[in-house]
Amino acid sequence: MKKVLFVIISAICFANVAIGQIKWMGIEEAMRLQDSTQKPVMIDMYTDWCGWCKKMDAETFSNPDLAAYINANFLPVKFNAETTDTIMFPIKTTDEKTGEKKNEYKPFINLQTGNKSSHLLAQMLLSGRMSYPSLVFIDYEGNITPIPGFMTVEKLEPMLIYFCERINKYSPWNEYMECFNATFHSETDTAGKFEGSIDWMDFNAAVKKMKTNPKKLLLYIYSNWNTSSKIMLGGSFKEKDLAEYINKNFYAVQIPYDIKDTLTIAGHSFINETGQMQHPHQLVLSLLHPDYRIPAFAIFDENATHPIFVQRGFSSYSTVEKLLTYFYEDMDKKGVDLQKYYDEYISNLKEKNKTQPQK
Repeated sequence: MKKVLFVIISAICFANVAIGQIKWMGIEEAMRLQDSTQKPVMIDMYTDWCGWCKKMDAETFSNPDLAAYINANFLPVKFNAETTDTIMFPIKTTDEKTGEKKNEYKPFINLQTGNKSSHLLAQMLLSGRMSYPSLVFIDYEGNITPIPGFMTVEKLEPMLIYFCERINKYSPWNEYMECFNATFHSETDTAGKFEGSIDWMDFNAAVKKMKTNPKKLLLYIYSNWNTSSKIMLGGSFKEKDLAEYINKNFYAVQIPYDIKDTLTIAGHSFINETGQMQHPHQLVLSLLHPDYRIPAFAIFDENATHPIFVQRGFSSYSTVEKLLTYFYEDMDKKGVDLQKYYDEYISNLKEKNKTQPQK
């Protein structure tokens, strides 16, 4: 637990956010701000009569480190599920002719059909399962994930990371939690699954070796202050089957995004122009432009002439293996469309995620 809190506190310090209470806002304000901030919305769904809601306020949301993390990375909302206010809420729509996506604001009310009547917006956000307290996460793409029940700080921490760092977009909750526990709670039952070890190499040494013994290069780019970087390195890349697959078929290299070394590939040398920590290396900038999400991994062809693929953001072990398999087996040269291949895989992940995460 201390390890996880340390990671979260480090992220807070990096963001230069003061520790304090959660700065709750109204749901209309949060949804307006989401377009400009691109932060996920976190809604605490409560009622005045709910004892567990009060307990969660007193024991979970009062934690100063957790509050600072939420303030820095979310648009936090307190929403009384039985309010009688009329609320304008944006529904994402797509123009049939142009394909343009836009928000269409619609009014939601409380029909006040009887004692403890729930607001129609609360019913929509909770998918009709009126349980309190409940958390509702709304990501920037408009995906709504309700999670019922009281949560301790320990249970809420991995969930916050999951939505803050957009892990929910590409990785199923169960695999993410396996990686999370392997990284921070090695005593868990799944720990034995994550005893793999990748033969990481020096970047320039790997490129040199590719000239005499051609093999594709896997380059993992991470950050010491980024939580999902730690989870990917301590979980995804330690999954036994994936580690064996990488060691057999790829040269594997890991570098921090602000590495100070001069890296040479394809006849070009790349440097860290300032030589300072937290300044991106030229190679990282060239690979990730214009979306600089960390962690990331890139795959280079056997002759180290150019990158053939870049994946940004956290990836679970099955996602990494799926993508590595595509390029190791040269499916691109066999006419298999990567976008279709990947979209089908992501669609299957979303099916797995329909009831995830569970508290």
